Amino acid sequence: MNVCWADLHVHTALSPCADSEMTPPAIVERALAEGLGMIAVCDHNSARNAAAVQEAAGARLAVLAGMEVTTLEECHVVGLFPDAAAAQTAGAEVGATLPLADEGYEAFFGVQQVLDAAGAETAREPLALATATTLDVNGVVALIHRNGGLAVAAHIDRRSFGVIAQLGFFPDDAGFDAAEVSRHVGADAEAEAPFRAHGLPLVHSSDAHYLADMGAARTAVRCEHPGFAELALALAGRDGRGLDDA
Repeated sequence: MNVCWADLHVHTALSPCADSEMTPPAIVERALAEGLGMIAVCDHNSARNAAAVQEAAGARLAVLAGMEVTTLEECHVVGLFPDAAAAQTAGAEVGATLPLADEGYEAFFGVQQVLDAAGAETAREPLALATATTLDVNGVVALIHRNGGLAVAAHIDRRSFGVIAQLGFFPDDAGFDAAEVSRHVGADAEAEAPFRAHGLPLVHSSDAHYLADMGAARTAVRCEHPGFAELALALAGRDGRGLDDA
């Protein structure tokens, strides 16, 4: 069994709050330079750039197709999917609940760039990705599972957009597969204890919106090889897979 360092929450320039430098080739090169073996592309309310990052990576880096969904309660939930097609299907369901961006949206929130594998802009996303969907937490988790994905409660330590901050409690019955903490929580037993109390596997992710942030928080995944199926086994603690404390 091998140990793979993973950063399971990385944005591209499709996210309106992400830097324009977050292009597929730049993300891949930065991940490799940081010694990461697996990343997940998780743009706000869309998965349109995931396939481009996968293409840019080729066999050099495992890239999971993901999405960070903003629920009706303004909780952030990360969905990790078995492939880009499943992520796109889930993204279409999420997109159907979002309004179109109005005239002042781009100036206020930022540009939403759909990119190809070389980093060239092919389109601008017309939906207002920075807004909340009409789906509640349970509905988002169900949508992710319906499309074969893993549902992760994003940055639950944060004072905004985490489920605890937004709801006032952790929804134990929502069906999350894992919980995520930000770079501000140390990877040690004392710092992690309050968040492990929810009984879920705990991942550390950077939530990178800038290249310099990639790998600032990472998770050691014990697996045969990096990829979605092995990550699912690791989160479930099955067949010798798991999350190491390394």
